Formats: sequence, C-alpha cells, structure tokens
Amino acid sequence: MRLKRSGPIVLLGLAWRQGPMAADVTPAPAPLEQVCFEHIRLEGFWKQQAKRMIEKWIPHCVRQMEAGGRGQELLNFVRAAEVLQGKEPSGTFTGCPWSDAYPYNTVEAICLALAFDPAGDEQLAAAQQALRAKLEEWIPLILSAQCPDGYIHTFHVVNKIPRYSNINHHEFYVQGYFIEMGVAHYLATAGRDRRLYAAAIRCADQLDATFGPAPKRTWVHGHPGIEIALCRLGRLVNQVEGAGRGDKYIRLARHQYEIRHTPAEHRNVYRQSHLPAVEQAEALGHAVRGTYFYAGMADIAMLQQSAAYRQAADRLWDSAVHRKLYLTGGVGAAHKDEAFAADYELPNDGYCESCAGCGLSFWADRMHRLHAAGHYADVQERVLYNNILGAVDLAGENFFYQNPLAGNRRRHPWHGCPCCIGNIPRALLAIKDLIYSLNAAKDTLYVNQFVASEGAIADVAGTALRIAQQTDYPWKGEVAITLHPAAPKTFTVMLRVPDRDLCALYSSKPDLSGRHRIGVNGRAVRAKVRDGYVAVRRKWAAGDRLEISLPMEPQRVYCDARVRANHGRVALLRGPLVYNLESVDHTTDALALVLPPAAKLQAEWRADLLGGVMTIRCDDPQLLDRKSTRLNSSHSSISYADFCLKKK
Repeated sequence: MRLKRSGPIVLLGLAWRQGPMAADVTPAPAPLEQVCFEHIRLEGFWKQQAKRMIEKWIPHCVRQMEAGGRGQELLNFVRAAEVLQGKEPSGTFTGCPWSDAYPYNTVEAICLALAFDPAGDEQLAAAQQALRAKLEEWIPLILSAQCPDGYIHTFHVVNKIPRYSNINHHEFYVQGYFIEMGVAHYLATAGRDRRLYAAAIRCADQLDATFGPAPKRTWVHGHPGIEIALCRLGRLVNQVEGAGRGDKYIRLARHQYEIRHTPAEHRNVYRQSHLPAVEQAEALGHAVRGTYFYAGMADIAMLQQSAAYRQAADRLWDSAVHRKLYLTGGVGAAHKDEAFAADYELPNDGYCESCAGCGLSFWADRMHRLHAAGHYADVQERVLYNNILGAVDLAGENFFYQNPLAGNRRRHPWHGCPCCIGNIPRALLAIKDLIYSLNAAKDTLYVNQFVASEGAIADVAGTALRIAQQTDYPWKGEVAITLHPAAPKTFTVMLRVPDRDLCALYSSKPDLSGRHRIGVNGRAVRAKVRDGYVAVRRKWAAGDRLEISLPMEPQRVYCDARVRANHGRVALLRGPLVYNLESVDHTTDALALVLPPAAKLQAEWRADLLGGVMTIRCDDPQLLDRKSTRLNSSHSSISYADFCLKKK
C-alpha cells in the first residue's frame, strides 16, 4: 500500500471510562451498539470459516441430533408434545437434563448462517437452502413441546417431574437458550416471522410471573445464561414493542443476580454464588458459568447504567484476563470442575473448554460496548481465531471439547455432553455482527474486526452507508475499507490497532507497537492510538478509501514469570494467530525441539497445507533436537492452538 502525506484531517480519541461512582445508577456514556447485518457478503479467510460451519459442521450436528444420530435429542421434543397432548410418550427421554440446549443453539447458528450472501457460490447456497428447510421442519417440533403458559423443558415434561425442583436440571439455563433462539430468529427474518420470538416472550413471561421479589417465588438456578437471554430479549422488545416494554425482563435478570448468594445451601464458588455479584472480584468456579455470569453483569451495567455492576464486571475482567488467560484466549485451566484455577496457574495441559471460549467472546463483546476500548476486541479476536476456530477440524465433522495448549488427543465427532456443538457455530458466525459498532449518536463508526466483507448500515450520521473491507487478514496486515455513504456526511471512523501483548501476562518481541500505517485515499495520516483505536474524522463521500497496514512479523511471546509452567518457554505469534508445533511436521518428537533465542523466524505461505496457511519457518540456525543435538530443517504449521516451545 503506497501512502502519501495527507491534507487536513481531524483526529480524535476516547478517554478511559472507569472509576468509582457515587451512586449505583449514575449517568455514563451510552454504550456502543452492534451493527447487525441482515445480509452480508464475505470473502477470504472468514468466508472459508463460514462455509465450513454452514456446509459441514451444522449439518453434521443436525444429523446427530435427529433420529438415528448419536444424540437423537430432537426426539425429546416429539415425546414432550405427546405428553402435552395427553398421550404416553413413544419412548424415554434421551441424553442429559439440559439436552434441549443443543437444538436451540443450533437453530440460532442457522439463523446467523442465513445472513451470508452466497454471491454465486453454489455449494454455500445449496447448504443454506437445506438449513432453511431444516428450520421449517424443526420449529413446529420445538414449539409443540412448549406448555400453554410458556414453560418448556422436555426433561421435566417427558419424565413428569415437578418444575423447578432440582437446581441441577438447569431449566433456566436451557430456557435462556430458548429465548436467545427466539431473538436470533426475529433478527434473521427482520420480524417477518415471529413464531420463535412470540414463544420466547411467552417463556420469559412465565418466568416473570413466577419468579421475583415476594410474593413471587425465589429460585437459585445452577447454570447462568438466563441473565444474558433476558437482557437480549428486553433490549429487543424495547426496540420492537416500545421503550420500557422489555424492562421487566431486564429487572428479572438483575433480580437473579441479587438473590443468587442468599440460600446458604446453594452458596458456593463453583456456581459463582459465594458472594453477592457486585462484591465479587476474582474469576472463580466453573469457567463456562463464570463467563456467562460476568457477561450478564456487563449487560446490567449497560442497560441499567449500574455503576456497581460496571465496577464488578471490570474487577472480574481484570482477574480473568490479566491473571488467568491463556495466550490462545482459553479460560478455565482446571480439569477439576472445569474451572478457573488460581492466579498464574496456567498449565499447558489446561482444560480450556470450547464453551468457555464462547462465553469469553460474549463477555468481551459486552465489555467492548460498555467501555469502547480496543483491548476487549483484542481479546475477542484472540479467542475467536485460536480457541474457538481450532475446536472444529477442517472436515467439519470432529471437534475438541477441551483445548489444551499441549496434548495428543484427537478431535471427536460427538460427546457425552455435547454442549459445545451449537455454541461454537453461533459464536463464530456472529463475526458478522462484531465487525462494526456505532455510538449512540450514530456519528462514530468503530471498525473492530478485520473481515473481508461488504454490507449496508442503515444510518451513519443520518445517511445510509454501504461499507466494504478488502483484506487477506489474518495472513496479511493490509486492510482497505471503502465507504459509500448515500450522501456526503461528516463522521468519525475509529480503526482498531491491535495490541498483540493482549494482557498483563504476556510480552512479545519484537515490539511491533507504533508500526502501523493509516491512510485515506492513498495519503498517509498521522494518528495517535488511544484506547486501542485511531480516529479519523472527515466528510466522507462515496468511494472514499480508508487504509490500515498492520505489522505482521513473527513474534516470540514470553509469559509472566509467575506462570511456573512456562519457565524457559516461548510461544510464537503472528498477527492474531498463535502457532504450534506438531510432530507430524517434523522428523522427531515436537516435544524434543528447542528454539535457540537468536534463531531467525520467517513467514512462509504454504498453499498445499491445510487449504492454504501462513507457516513460520526456522532455517538459520535450524530447530535443534534437544535429545540428539541433531539439526532439523523444519517449519511450524498453524492449527489455531498454542504449544510453548522450550527455549535453549
């Protein structure tokens, strides 16, 4: 990209929005809003990932959940409908008490999948058409299992168990996914089809009629998730039905936080119920439950302008990200209880459940909207590209439930508790709604993720905007953004400049900070990075081109010395991708390799590997076999998982 010095352009920055508040409800800058595309065209890297999810992974999961599959969870809806019709079920309940969650997540993933423009790709178009047909087949089956008052949970209905009688049956968790499915379907159809939206409202109304302050019932549930769902529904209802109409759902979500620690028999760290939510300061307990719990707290902070929830979410983020985060974005190091471990306890065989990575992405999204700071998008980028993308193989039919940094396990086609199978695609396909966000005044557009794409935004500074990104990211660092406002308008574009060090745990060499370049219409722009963004304000006209060039040299990453597992080790990073070593690529065991500190690292494109991948090659000096001191000409191939190389 050739850049020349520019004419006058106004550069802006954002101040850090954090600090003590005198009262719980304190006016604060309005949070950012996601730009959610009803239709979007992808190219390049993310089109490949979307195709893998849409053509391979989602159909694979559908097959396993239908009759004859490994899980057969869809049969539970048929059997629940039979019970509601006064018949004996034509079979017993299949799977875990929370098995309804898997079809709900998968339906949400399908809703996201249908937003991608196939743009002449016949395979993608055919896969989408098959998923549309599957939606029309599944939706009536799912709705047939909903009770007249809105309650839905097939485990309880089929087995004729009293409602809300066992905290471990996860009714709230499952109904949370049901509600989120309804929100996703409404957005996917732009409100033209309200079947699942109406069902979500009936479900939420049943919850609101049953639970809350006295004289309503108090119930502490086992697995967070309903809080996120109620906040999503409340926000949508306020937009669709009128301001204030959805507030009762948000109040119910907050009520669940307020009472979670109160019953002594259910007070424990594992469920994040050991302390009042707003007093918690350390990420503890089951990592999936924790990331969901903290994401909902950020929702409350945004939607109710709660300083107490904002400060608590900030403290918990500091704990989880700056003292307990893997370089790949994985969280939850402990195998016991699938939990957060102690500060700086990050063994290379740590657990890192795929669902916890999804939860961290959801949480990062909310923290980003709350604070408008690039750090949160940096963390989200790292977990998306590494911990979550690497969970599913290129064939799209096998996945990792756990994502350790070092291991020798194969991916598996299914799992005894396949909670990740729908969560992974709904987290990845949501990339379409993570690329851009807008401030409340709609005069500042944030560019958060670099994705080759094109879509339309209804209102930026009072005009419609068509926006396109051209990039080979993450393989290359050049990104060009072409703006086509319907009429020339003055507004600010905030461009994220990634901080590759990610958090306080890691430092990378060489230091690439400050080596980015910004340009407008081929003319160089000098801009300071503030809160992870550079700001360019000008009057934009159709065809204006905003450019950013990011340094992409391979980097060695060193870990905080308090992480004992990484003493004498180094990791390799290029752009957002953490690289690994696999024995299959070498003439010796990868665990025996040593990387000399002065060894030169070179990026090399391999079209014949993994469908095309940028590898890191080390030839001078070559990688050294520590066991035999024999030199090996070798390269490191990417698999979206980190392996810390032993340092000489």
